[in-house]
Amino acid sequence: MKRSKGMRCFIFIFIFLLLALTACNPKPEFKLYEGKPMRIAVVGEPPEVEEEQIKFDQVSFDELTSESISSYNAVIITEEKLVEASESQYADLYLQSTIPFFFISANSHIPFTVKDVEYDSGWEWTSGKSYAVGVLTIQEEDEEVVKSWGFGLYNNENNDEHIKALYARIFMTIEELHL
Repeated sequence: MKRSKGMRCFIFIFIFLLLALTACNPKPEFKLYEGKPMRIAVVGEPPEVEEEQIKFDQVSFDELTSESISSYNAVIITEEKLVEASESQYADLYLQSTIPFFFISANSHIPFTVKDVEYDSGWEWTSGKSYAVGVLTIQEEDEEVVKSWGFGLYNNENNDEHIKALYARIFMTIEELHL
C-alpha cells in the first residue's frame, strides 16, 4: 500500500514537472504587423518580411525628392547605403520630409540629420544599442519638432527572426503616424 502511494506521488510529480517544462517556451512569439497596406520606398535591397500587405519599391538616392516619395508611407535606407545616406546634401530631405525615414543598422539618426557629421563605424549597430533608427519632423503647436525612434533587437541577437520582428515594429510605428 505504501509503495503504491509512493509510486502515485512519483508519477504525479513527474507529470507535473513534465507539464511545467513543456509550458516554458524559450522561443518568443513575435507579433506581425496586421494593419493597413503600405508602400515603402527602399534605398538598397528590400528586406524579407512576413507581412504581405507591405509593398517595397527599390529606389535610388537620385529618386529621393519630396515629390517622388510623397506617395510612400515611409523610406527605409539599408545598411549598405548608410555611408552615402549620411552625405550632407540629404540632411534637409530627411528633416523636411512629410514621411519618416528609417536607417537600418545605425544606432543614431545624427549622422543623417546633422550636416557636418559623417557616418562611420562609430554609428554602426553594436549589441546593446538600437539596430534601426527613424526620424520625422512634425509640427507641434507653433514649432517643428524632430521625432526620432530607436528599435533594438530582441536579446541583442542579430538573426532573421529578430530582424523580421524589428520590421514589424517599424510598420506599427508608421501606422501610428496615421499616414
